[in-house]
This record gives sequence, C-alpha cells and structure tokens, in this order.
Amino acid sequence: MPERSNVLTAAGFRAHVSEQLYTVMRQPIVDLGDGHVHHYEWLVRFQGQGTPGVLRPAEISGVIRDLDLSMLAQAILVLNADPSGPGIAINLSGASVDRETFMPSVMACLTALTADPSRLLIELTESWDMDRLDLAESLLSELIKRGHPVCLDDVGAGAASIRYLRALPASWLKIDGGFVAAASANARDLAILKALLSLREPLGVRFIAEGIETQNLLDFVSALGIDAAQGYAIGAPEIESRI
Repeated sequence: MPERSNVLTAAGFRAHVSEQLYTVMRQPIVDLGDGHVHHYEWLVRFQGQGTPGVLRPAEISGVIRDLDLSMLAQAILVLNADPSGPGIAINLSGASVDRETFMPSVMACLTALTADPSRLLIELTESWDMDRLDLAESLLSELIKRGHPVCLDDVGAGAASIRYLRALPASWLKIDGGFVAAASANARDLAILKALLSLREPLGVRFIAEGIETQNLLDFVSALGIDAAQGYAIGAPEIESRI
C-alpha cells in the first residue's frame, strides 16, 4: 500500500509541474553592506496543497527533479530576457543531485543561458540526506567553474551541515533562521555562530542569514558582519511577474 501511495503522489506531482499548477514567488536577499538587492530566491507555492506536504513525497519518489529542472529552465529564460536585473537563486534538492542522470540534464539546460552566469545562483537544500556526495561535489564544482555562485542552504539546521561543509564547494552559506534566532537569545548558540562565521576567509565564502523577520534580528546579523539577509524584515515573497 505505501508503494502505491508514492506512485500516485509522483503522478500528481508530475501533473502539477507539467501543467504549471504552482506559483513561482520571489523573495529578496539584500546585501547588508550597501542595502541593495543582491538577488532573489525563487520559491514555489502549489495550488491547493501545502508545499512541504508536496515536496517531501516528491523527493522520496525522485520526481522532484522535474520541478528542479523546470525552475532552472524558467530562470534561464528570465535572466536572458533581463540581463541587467538582479540575480536569481533556484533550489536544487539533494534528492535530485543524488542521481547520476541529473548532472547531464542540468548542463543541457545551461547551454541555453546567454546572461552572465554569476547572476544564476544555485542553492543546494539540506532537506534530503544525500548518499552520493561525490555526485554533488562534481555538479557543484562544475557550476562554480562555469561562474555560477553556489549556496549551501539551511546551515545549522540539521546533522548533515558539517558533512556537507567538509565535502562540498560553495560560494555562499545560508544560515538557518532558527539558528540565527537562537544565537540572538543565548550565549552558547552565539558562540557557535561566531565560530561558523570565522570560516569566511579560510573557505572563501560569504554568509546569508535567513528568517530575518524582525528589525531586532536584522540589527543583530548586521552587527555580526553577516554579508546578506533574507526575511520579512527585508521583504516578503511576492509573485514573480516576469514568467
């Protein structure tokens, strides 16, 4: 019975993607140095269903790749049409990156990009515990070689963070919003966050603080010297009108 449920969920998910029964939202990531929008993260909202309840079964069944490649293709079209605007970050699930067939599909999509590759950022989500870190390393290394910034998402949220930091190249590290809030309230988490920030120079990375929902949190991350921030204190998600 569980297998039949997963098959039906996969079919429904593919229908959502192929018929575009979802809305692409964008949320700004602001450079805390100059106050300007550095790029927008693209987020997905599924019609009539809670997004987490849709994505997790899609990761388990493997059809999350359909969405990842669809978002990549749409971002390429928008960037090609608007070569001077802010960059776009799209999410790639670890469940997609964990498959040998995924990297060739990504590279095939990228052949259509005519805009500056630095304006297409790739975020690797931590919602899936990857078995094949060698596949992820190969993909992310190739993306960086081609000029695409790579961001490891949700750093500090799960047990996989240190394993990913050790194995995977990155241009940006995005600090989990819950971790940021905890660090603003207690000394132990603050000490850990400061230790993480000390990796900026040795690893050659920049940091984004997510979940910045209040002015107090914005002031907190600014004082710490975090490079960029995302959250309702910066700007709420809005419908991506360029699609």
